[in-house]
Amino acid sequence: MCLMAALSMSALFPAAGAEQTADAETSGAIYTDVYGNAVEGVVEKGISVSKYQNRASEVQGGIDWAKVKADGVSFVMVRMGYVNDPDPYFQENMEGAAAAGLKTGVYLYTQAVDTASVAEEVRFVTEQVKAYPVAYPIAYDLESDYILQQGLTREEITELAKTFCDGVAAAGYRPMIYTNQNWLNLYLDVEKLTDASGQPYDIWYARYGSVHECPHRTVWQCTDSAEVDGVGGTVTLEYAFADYDALIPGDGWLQAGDTWYFEEHYRHRTGWLRQGETFYYLEPDGKMLCSTGEIIDGVSCVFGDSGALLLQEGWNQIGGVWYYMEDGHLRTGWLRNGDAWYYLEDGGAMLCDTSRVIGGAEYRFGSSGAWIGDGQ
Repeated sequence: MCLMAALSMSALFPAAGAEQTADAETSGAIYTDVYGNAVEGVVEKGISVSKYQNRASEVQGGIDWAKVKADGVSFVMVRMGYVNDPDPYFQENMEGAAAAGLKTGVYLYTQAVDTASVAEEVRFVTEQVKAYPVAYPIAYDLESDYILQQGLTREEITELAKTFCDGVAAAGYRPMIYTNQNWLNLYLDVEKLTDASGQPYDIWYARYGSVHECPHRTVWQCTDSAEVDGVGGTVTLEYAFADYDALIPGDGWLQAGDTWYFEEHYRHRTGWLRQGETFYYLEPDGKMLCSTGEIIDGVSCVFGDSGALLLQEGWNQIGGVWYYMEDGHLRTGWLRNGDAWYYLEDGGAMLCDTSRVIGGAEYRFGSSGAWIGDGQ
């Protein structure tokens, strides 16, 4: 177990009804259902988009995300498609929505009937989203007739859904189940969809009309016939009842079980991370190394229980840069080491292969970092 006692960090996340032809809309701060009734407790309005909206928008040159945002939309749930049949517009939609300042979440249609298939879906979705800011959950879309045709029991389907959510949460993202009332009645035991601490996973509830209450519902899909500026045709309209700005850390440390991640604008940071005089290393999937030794960039590195790189007195190479540790602190300024002089910048990094004006005079430093004096 990695202990980050020296740091103050954020903890990780603690068939639809009959189609309606009317649009659910907002009027100022008032959110309404398809019948015009006020819906209480809504935090933000969103939409879902997929290849179908992209194709319907081709006549206008594609989705105009600036108009979408101007129409009062705050978040977009972007379709990923299936593992073996990805949505061809996924990248375009993620990039376009984010560029317009819209928050994005994603949803994956599942056809998994065993844990191996679920593991592949978790691998696929977490690999696909790592390049994008994910400020809303990763949703598991459970509505496949194929799954039902395989004869799985309610308990088996529930366990597969829980396995997906567990895997997504362990990867440092917030999971959610997309489903409808029929599946809740017959195929899912929502009370068993909980994390290791017993906290329920979020439910994205598809039920068109005015009824939107169900256990652990955090997002309600209230219609599939909404019209939004900037999108051709119709879209599904989503109301979020949870404050995901508070639930999903966008910046700073994030804990998932025993694993730590560092977020930068809703993306997992990777590579070397420096905080003060402490260095951490985040693997390609964002996981912080701790309580281990690794060869990184050809250099042997040892990390303590807090994840901090254990620096030795004297020279240390980190990410191709040399630092000098003296009495437990990184040395700065001029350093004489044997017969050579070196210069360590304010952050401790040694100058090399460069010239620099220091104290009004220009100095040259060789590839070893040593100052190249007159005649050298």
